Amino acid sequence: MTWNKDAKRAAQEAKIQARYDEEREEREKAMMDIRDTQNRLGRATTYGREQEEEEELIGAGRSRFRNQEQLATRKGQRKRFQFDATASDDELEDEIEDNLDEVGDVTKRLKALGMAMGEELDKQNARIDRIGDKTVSLDNNIFRNTERVGLTFMFWPSRA
Repeated sequence: MTWNKDAKRAAQEAKIQARYDEEREEREKAMMDIRDTQNRLGRATTYGREQEEEEELIGAGRSRFRNQEQLATRKGQRKRFQFDATASDDELEDEIEDNLDEVGDVTKRLKALGMAMGEELDKQNARIDRIGDKTVSLDNNIFRNTERVGLTFMFWPSRA
């Protein structure tokens, strides 16, 4: 009979260890989800930026970073649409083009953030579904055990 107690004890310890291992895996999965979320958000915030742009502050003029060849190409493209080109017109056109480029870059980043948010919502919904499933399972276990305890007291009141 002693070996039976040892076997029961070993089975119970194995069950406890299995539950602990499962909970550890769930914690590790949750940490991986968090890391994945941080990585997705990090990629989204740097979407569409070039290496030099990461150091540039938003609102800083880009024209000072353009070389003379690029400025001359711009001026040549504009000549078709200008009647009387003056220096102030060129400066104004350069400023407008720089602002449009900046708006385009911000729009790209906003698109990337929106897409990352959508992807993150999908991932979070899957995580919420897993938590909901675990909650339902736990609720069922609590109900079953409560009913067992109630039946035990109902049939054997002297044990109470």
